[in-house]
Amino acid sequence: MSAGRARRAAVLALLVAVGCTGGDNHVESPTGPPECEAHLAVPPGFRVVESFRDPYPDHIGVRLGFRDDEGREIHYLVGIPGEFGEGLPLEGPVPVASGGPGRLLGRRRTWVLAWNETGPCAAHAVLGHGFGRAEFEQVLKDAGVIPASS
Repeated sequence: MSAGRARRAAVLALLVAVGCTGGDNHVESPTGPPECEAHLAVPPGFRVVESFRDPYPDHIGVRLGFRDDEGREIHYLVGIPGEFGEGLPLEGPVPVASGGPGRLLGRRRTWVLAWNETGPCAAHAVLGHGFGRAEFEQVLKDAGVIPASS
């Protein structure tokens, strides 16, 4: 593994260890706006392939990307506002582990679960590609995004 690739892997591992711990919706920073926290565990069989920070005046949004050996992808966004799943049919409400219902949208192999919480990191979305609905919901359960009993 090249030094650059090893450094990138170490940074991603640190971001996942810090950013995926749950708890409050954001982490206070003494030098700038708070960074949003992702409320999920790395799903079994997936690895981190992306970590992106999106600064806003009152917070720093976070996007994490995961992929498995079958090429299926999950992207988790917190504190990044937008219209997620636009054009996909609404499948209905789904309970979310951190509270409130989420909106499940999707068809065939593309799915989106979007919901809002409170505070500067209110916007949450999980985008999945390469899954059927049942597979997507199972990965969300495995990651702790939706309750295991749903």
